[in-house]
Amino acid sequence: MPKSLIFFIAVLYTIALTVASLITLDGMPELGTEWDDKLYHIVAYAGLMLIWYFALISGHKPGRLLHIALSCVVFGIVIEAVQGKVTVDRIGDALDVVANVIGVLLGYIFSYKRGRSLS
Repeated sequence: MPKSLIFFIAVLYTIALTVASLITLDGMPELGTEWDDKLYHIVAYAGLMLIWYFALISGHKPGRLLHIALSCVVFGIVIEAVQGKVTVDRIGDALDVVANVIGVLLGYIFSYKRGRSLS
Protein backbone atom coordinates (compact mmCIF):
# COMPACT_ATOMS: atom_id res chain seq x y z
CA MET A 1 0.00 0.00 0.00
CA PRO A 2 1.45 3.40 -0.91
CA LYS A 3 2.78 5.49 2.00
CA SER A 4 0.67 8.45 0.88
CA LEU A 5 -2.51 6.37 1.27
CA ILE A 6 -1.42 5.13 4.70
CA PHE A 7 -0.67 8.72 5.71
CA PHE A 8 -4.15 9.79 4.54
CA ILE A 9 -5.70 6.94 6.56
CA ALA A 10 -3.67 8.00 9.62
CA VAL A 11 -4.97 11.57 9.33
CA LEU A 12 -8.56 10.30 8.96
CA TYR A 13 -8.14 7.99 11.96
CA THR A 14 -6.81 10.86 14.05
CA ILE A 15 -9.74 13.09 13.05
CA ALA A 16 -12.23 10.28 13.76
CA LEU A 17 -10.64 9.65 17.18
CA THR A 18 -10.81 13.36 17.96
CA VAL A 19 -14.49 13.57 17.03
CA ALA A 20 -15.33 10.35 18.89
CA SER A 21 -13.58 11.76 21.96
CA LEU A 22 -15.60 14.96 21.92
CA ILE A 23 -19.12 13.69 21.20
CA THR A 24 -21.52 11.57 23.19
CA LEU A 25 -21.11 7.94 22.25
CA ASP A 26 -24.30 6.11 23.19
CA GLY A 27 -24.80 2.48 22.42
CA MET A 28 -21.21 1.31 22.58
CA PRO A 29 -21.11 -2.47 22.87
CA GLU A 30 -20.66 -3.72 26.41
CA LEU A 31 -17.70 -6.01 26.94
CA GLY A 32 -18.94 -7.24 30.28
CA THR A 33 -16.27 -5.63 32.44
CA GLU A 34 -16.32 -2.59 34.65
CA TRP A 35 -13.35 -1.33 32.61
CA ASP A 36 -15.04 -1.29 29.19
CA ASP A 37 -14.30 2.42 28.66
CA LYS A 38 -10.63 1.95 29.50
CA LEU A 39 -10.35 -1.05 27.15
CA TYR A 40 -11.77 1.11 24.35
CA HIS A 41 -9.13 3.74 25.11
CA ILE A 42 -6.34 1.16 25.05
CA VAL A 43 -7.43 -0.22 21.69
CA ALA A 44 -7.99 3.24 20.19
CA TYR A 45 -4.55 4.52 21.20
CA ALA A 46 -2.75 1.32 20.23
CA GLY A 47 -4.40 1.81 16.84
CA LEU A 48 -3.31 5.45 16.75
CA MET A 49 0.29 4.49 17.48
CA LEU A 50 0.30 1.69 14.91
CA ILE A 51 -1.29 3.65 12.08
CA TRP A 52 1.20 6.49 12.50
CA TYR A 53 4.07 3.97 12.68
CA PHE A 54 3.02 2.50 9.35
CA ALA A 55 2.49 5.97 7.87
CA LEU A 56 5.85 7.41 8.88
CA ILE A 57 8.41 4.64 9.40
CA SER A 58 9.90 1.88 7.32
CA GLY A 59 12.03 -0.55 9.25
CA HIS A 60 13.81 -0.04 12.58
CA LYS A 61 14.12 3.63 13.57
CA PRO A 62 13.80 3.80 17.38
CA GLY A 63 14.24 7.58 17.57
CA ARG A 64 11.40 8.27 15.15
CA LEU A 65 9.28 5.62 16.83
CA LEU A 66 9.76 7.33 20.19
CA HIS A 67 8.72 10.68 18.67
CA ILE A 68 5.51 9.12 17.34
CA ALA A 69 4.78 7.53 20.73
CA LEU A 70 5.33 10.80 22.59
CA SER A 71 3.14 12.64 20.08
CA CYS A 72 0.34 10.09 20.62
CA VAL A 73 0.63 10.47 24.41
CA VAL A 74 0.51 14.27 24.18
CA PHE A 75 -2.48 14.00 21.83
CA GLY A 76 -4.30 11.82 24.38
CA ILE A 77 -3.56 14.26 27.21
CA VAL A 78 -4.74 17.23 25.16
CA ILE A 79 -7.96 15.42 24.18
CA GLU A 80 -8.71 14.64 27.84
CA ALA A 81 -8.06 18.25 28.82
CA VAL A 82 -10.27 19.55 26.01
CA GLN A 83 -13.08 17.16 26.97
CA GLY A 84 -13.33 18.82 30.34
CA LYS A 85 -13.48 22.30 28.82
CA VAL A 86 -15.60 22.14 25.65
CA THR A 87 -18.08 19.32 26.12
CA VAL A 88 -21.18 19.26 28.27
CA ASP A 89 -21.44 15.57 29.08
CA ARG A 90 -17.80 14.44 28.80
CA ILE A 91 -15.11 15.05 31.39
CA GLY A 92 -11.37 14.68 31.34
CA ASP A 93 -10.31 11.60 33.27
CA ALA A 94 -6.82 10.78 34.54
CA LEU A 95 -7.55 7.05 34.21
CA ASP A 96 -8.40 7.62 30.55
CA VAL A 97 -4.95 9.18 30.14
CA VAL A 98 -3.42 6.10 31.78
CA ALA A 99 -5.39 3.83 29.42
CA ASN A 100 -4.27 5.95 26.45
CA VAL A 101 -0.63 5.61 27.53
CA ILE A 102 -1.02 1.83 27.92
CA GLY A 103 -2.45 1.66 24.41
CA VAL A 104 0.44 3.72 23.02
CA LEU A 105 2.93 1.48 24.85
CA LEU A 106 1.36 -1.65 23.38
CA GLY A 107 1.51 -0.10 19.91
CA TYR A 108 5.10 0.97 20.54
CA ILE A 109 6.16 -2.53 21.61
CA PHE A 110 4.56 -4.10 18.54
CA SER A 111 6.11 -1.47 16.25
CA TYR A 112 9.54 -1.78 17.84
CA LYS A 113 9.57 -5.57 17.55
CA ARG A 114 8.29 -5.42 13.99
CA GLY A 115 10.94 -2.88 13.02
CA ARG A 116 13.71 -4.96 14.55
CA SER A 117 12.54 -8.08 12.74
CA LEU A 118 12.67 -6.20 9.41
CA SER A 119 16.24 -4.98 9.87
